Amino acid sequence: MTNPNPLLPLSALGVYFHGMYISLTFGLPVAIGIMLWKWWRTGDSDYYKAARIMTAVLGVNFALGAITGTLVEFGLVQVWPGVNLAIATFAFAPLALELIAFANEIAFLVLFIVTLGRVKPPTSIAILSLYAAFAYFSGVLITAVNSWMQAPWGVGPVAKTLYPFMPEYGPNVVDVPKLVALKLAAVATGQPISLLIEKPGFAQEVGIVLKDPMVAFYSPYALVSIFHNILAAILIGMAVATAGWAYRYFKTGDQKYLKIVKPLAGAFAVLFVIQAPIVAHFMGEAVVHYNPTKFALMEGAEKTYHDPIIALVAYGDPNKPIIGFDELEKACMSNTLTVGDLAKALNLPQTLKLAGQSVDISSLASVKLSDLCLADLQKAKAYMPLIHTAYYVKVAFAIIGGLAAAVLFFYFYKVPGLSAIASAIARIFGDEKRRVFLLALLLVLGTVIPAVGGWAVREIGRKPWSVYGLLYPSEIVTPVSYAASPGFLAFAYLIILAVNLGGLYAMYLVATRGYKFLELLKKGAGVGK
Repeated sequence: MTNPNPLLPLSALGVYFHGMYISLTFGLPVAIGIMLWKWWRTGDSDYYKAARIMTAVLGVNFALGAITGTLVEFGLVQVWPGVNLAIATFAFAPLALELIAFANEIAFLVLFIVTLGRVKPPTSIAILSLYAAFAYFSGVLITAVNSWMQAPWGVGPVAKTLYPFMPEYGPNVVDVPKLVALKLAAVATGQPISLLIEKPGFAQEVGIVLKDPMVAFYSPYALVSIFHNILAAILIGMAVATAGWAYRYFKTGDQKYLKIVKPLAGAFAVLFVIQAPIVAHFMGEAVVHYNPTKFALMEGAEKTYHDPIIALVAYGDPNKPIIGFDELEKACMSNTLTVGDLAKALNLPQTLKLAGQSVDISSLASVKLSDLCLADLQKAKAYMPLIHTAYYVKVAFAIIGGLAAAVLFFYFYKVPGLSAIASAIARIFGDEKRRVFLLALLLVLGTVIPAVGGWAVREIGRKPWSVYGLLYPSEIVTPVSYAASPGFLAFAYLIILAVNLGGLYAMYLVATRGYKFLELLKKGAGVGK
């Protein structure tokens, strides 16, 4: 496999931790809302107490999400400064709106926390719903930005010109000569774009590259990704909440915890049915169409082959072959243009002037686009063992999670025939306390592992490109060599791990020993000295 930049794993670690908190941020409001609804309809204070405990966990989790999100954003602009090119163009509108969404998240979460128990349940549910709406809207905006990197909507046939196996990414709303000139300048000078764009006067000389700043919102790939990612995050949060209360039941045998588990498991099963067979299917179709190399990696298709089941799911046609890298390579070879031909077609001069620097691209004129295409395919193919394995591990655990959800649902909610089967399966796990906990634990494994594997497939699967078909990691990473030094990496890993492991312990204390957590806060603030 191609040796990755040492900063890639560091960034991935930060993103995974942040993603974990986001999942709880998305899932816990649903669980809390269910408890408030049950309290309102039954008057049972056990549901209210459960809602309060989960609200305390949500508060700490939100703070951790904000902290880790800040770390991720600083890492984005410092470790990957070349992304400023995207942030100032395609990502500008989504990220600007995300700041507004985040501010409203804070306001409504604080309002919900301070009014819980002081206003009627319907009012609390309404405030919680407003918080959740802004939280999900924030997720929509971030997913739109990430989806543009997966399928750069708005560049039309640009990627297809370089890589004939690529689809067209929507309408062309970019200044193509400027975009290509930027790419050629990076290749000709051997300098990353991150180094080019930091030079004074660069933006003024390049001018406007993007004609429609809202184009990232029009992407069909972004639309299906939004539903898929947000539902996946909600399911993770719901699974963790369900398993937490199931563990309490397992440890104490108290029936009040079982009655909390029941509606959470029911809601989880309903959401899982929407996510797995429906939304995930459309997500798969989007990958097949917009990410042909990634699909080949997922299926381990070094050579084109026939599989009627996979073809039916992927294409809707069991007779269609699974396109492998051999066909993608043939597509590369069909491109007879050279870099010089491309530059001539775009009326680019042999000497580009960027940020006061003259860049001679004539040395690239004879380079065949087919050679560049084949070289990138070889880089992508190196990831096949990892992506293929991660994808099918993800699928396997998603099936396990779905089966566990079905067993729990029909165990709690009686349906003739199905409940009898569910009860027979549940008895395999032992007595009721053990079976409920173990099945709930499988919900966690059946959501967390598919999410971890799915994100790896999504992100690593488009390598060697950072922005699919247009930019490489080497073009947007910082040129400061110290950032990749062992000392800096060790320090950064230490900070990330310390913040997150401490945060996880804080959430554990809140969930299990709230008073102990308050005591620690008072000590840290020096209260009572």
